Amino acid sequence: MTGWDSLRASDNYAALLDVSARLGSNPLQVQGPGGNTSIKSEGCMWVKASGTWLADALTKDIMVPVDAAALLASLDQDIPDTGFVPADVAQTDLRPSIETSFHAALPWPVVLHTHCVATLATAIRADAAAVVADKLAEFDAAFVPYVKPGRDLTRAILAATTPKTRVIVLGNHGLICCGCTPASAEDLLRRVSAALEPRGLLSAIPTFDDLAESLGGTGWVPGPPQSQHVGLTDNILGLANGETLYPDHLVFLGPGIALGDPFTTDLSDSLERIEHLDPPRRFVVFPGMGVAIPGGSSPAVQAMARCLGDVLLRVPAGTKLNRLTAADEAALLDWDAEAYRKSLAARE
Repeated sequence: MTGWDSLRASDNYAALLDVSARLGSNPLQVQGPGGNTSIKSEGCMWVKASGTWLADALTKDIMVPVDAAALLASLDQDIPDTGFVPADVAQTDLRPSIETSFHAALPWPVVLHTHCVATLATAIRADAAAVVADKLAEFDAAFVPYVKPGRDLTRAILAATTPKTRVIVLGNHGLICCGCTPASAEDLLRRVSAALEPRGLLSAIPTFDDLAESLGGTGWVPGPPQSQHVGLTDNILGLANGETLYPDHLVFLGPGIALGDPFTTDLSDSLERIEHLDPPRRFVVFPGMGVAIPGGSSPAVQAMARCLGDVLLRVPAGTKLNRLTAADEAALLDWDAEAYRKSLAARE
């Protein structure tokens, strides 16, 4: 029996699957195929596969074995993490998560990474580092400004942390929490998320009945109820009107925010214009009317549309935001790893 087999047969592995499924089923923590979890021991690691859903952890085989010791030894090289799957352990077409290298590099047995909306609402702020230092002082959290996921991000994480660091907020990206066991890491993640969750959120979903009628025959439909805040709540619309806020926003919804004409109930002209944009946009805001997404959108697109509303709902009015640059967007859109993950999400 290999070290990977022993680890997979352990109680902690089973517990990690339980935690993964809980986090993946909570849209305030994970949306669609986002986020990843891992467990490792003595150089052997299991990590969530790219493009799979944490919510499926108890019903599908979503974990991939990785030689963490060998990967860690190669961290100063820019080589694919896919080459560290031991062939004698599992025959699988799945690839390790594109963020596998930081799971291997962080010195804790369990690493949980989510796109917690309360964290994202902090991580997109221009003053994110100061907010993290204030609200997460008791956790001695580290803040890492945005870096494209992959080995560059892992090196940035290691430069900003110590072996004792258990909480990391990634600028324009999400949250990492570490622990000795799945239970301790999950408890920490929930406490950090609660510390970042603002008080007094709007609870009522704005009415968008007219939008569905106006979209009739266009091939577009109203976005999830939570996304409608972006088109119908003035201060949130102001925050949304700009460039991309985080990678999954770009990958699944398209770059930035597409705005339709707010001065007509005939939305077909605006949608025809937007449908010809390249890259495609899958999230269109009609100010004062609501948000539309393509009919038949994948579960991932629907989840990301909801996420954008959930995130911006948690950002104070008038807050200055950091956004991905055109170079950041190009690096993600041209990246094979993201194209692969997106193709799996569409298939799902």
